[in-house]
Amino acid sequence: MIGVVVMPSEPGSDQGKRRTRLVRFWRVVNPLARPLSGIAPWWVLLETTGRQSGRPRRTPLATGPVEDGALWLIAVHGRHASWVKNLEATPAVRVRIAGRWREGLASVHPYDAALAARFNRYARNGPRMVGIDPVFVRVDLARNA
Repeated sequence: MIGVVVMPSEPGSDQGKRRTRLVRFWRVVNPLARPLSGIAPWWVLLETTGRQSGRPRRTPLATGPVEDGALWLIAVHGRHASWVKNLEATPAVRVRIAGRWREGLASVHPYDAALAARFNRYARNGPRMVGIDPVFVRVDLARNA
């Protein structure tokens, strides 16, 4: 099995109602999580450039493995997520990890169960709970001078 594909649910279905509740929950929690993101070890703060506004957009995300100078993230809503659309338009991003900002270039990759297994349980459960065509985002971190 390469990945789990979750089909979008019907608006009135139980899964659709659960997804709506979760989206509302994160709209409340994300502004509270932003100050902790990049400091708390289970979150990073990703800064993209708004594809329409050109303004910085910050999104708290569950951290993934850092391997060979690259940080992996899961986009549970896949290419539907605004932050993914932003980085596809402008791949130059900043990530706050362990209290420090790092610059990098982001790219989108297909969901892969083997890669997902290397994430912590919190991050791994996202695609199962609310995933709509989840994808991975790889951020190639710039070397510090």
